[in-house]
Amino acid sequence: MSEKNFPAPAAVGPVLATITLPMGKVNVTVDPAATIARAVVRTADATGPAADAVRDSRVSQDGNRLTVTVPEMPGGGFNQVVTNVSGRTTVFQSSRSISFGQTVTGVSIVNGRVINGGISGGGMTAVSPIEVLVTLPAGSGVQMRGYNADLTVTGPLAALDLDTHNGTLRAGIVGRLKVHGHNGTNEVDAVTEWVDVETHNGNTYIGAYSGGAAKFTGHNGNVELSATPIASGRIEARSHNGSIRLRGVSGRAHLDVVTHTHNGHISK
Repeated sequence: MSEKNFPAPAAVGPVLATITLPMGKVNVTVDPAATIARAVVRTADATGPAADAVRDSRVSQDGNRLTVTVPEMPGGGFNQVVTNVSGRTTVFQSSRSISFGQTVTGVSIVNGRVINGGISGGGMTAVSPIEVLVTLPAGSGVQMRGYNADLTVTGPLAALDLDTHNGTLRAGIVGRLKVHGHNGTNEVDAVTEWVDVETHNGNTYIGAYSGGAAKFTGHNGNVELSATPIASGRIEARSHNGSIRLRGVSGRAHLDVVTHTHNGHISK
């Protein structure tokens, strides 16, 4: 295993954690008993591209900003990473350079490790996922940038700004939520202030919405939201082919509900 731990913290109290992880998994825990932020970057591999990326990662804190930066896996081979979110297994493939005449011939998954069945002329490789584990005090927020990185948040988070391509989001309670994605699914139990989600193919599920402004923009993804009795303001959901399902909005004059879909179904 390769691991990098956060050095001595520079401040006490809530922080903004800025996390950059091109490929892997991020687990954020908001602990009401915590007074300082902690972060660990790790992989099960002792050598290889994932281990090199962990060793080259940067973890630092400047005042109330915690920064975790993991570089792309070095090397030009064919890498694959498996993630499992809510029982759903996803295989991500990344090829920076496959030489002329080489072909990829298959995939094997052994104890969570991904082994490409062979790049002809290049041999077999096995790459374990990179994990970023972050513990934050109450009142903290997260800003994350990734490509194939999944994010799981446990505990109430004040704010989340997520920009990802294929990564999935699973969170409990979030105050302010902004997501810009492409294919990943977003599942959030509750939003208390506002939400702004823009995605292409990803589905978005918001359990209990109590905020004052909600906006969803998508192409093929579905949107589901349940408004609580204290929700207010505008709820806007637009999708080209996806379906829109809004609960708790019917007959509430103080809610400004706007929905539009081209080929999908609208239920409210």
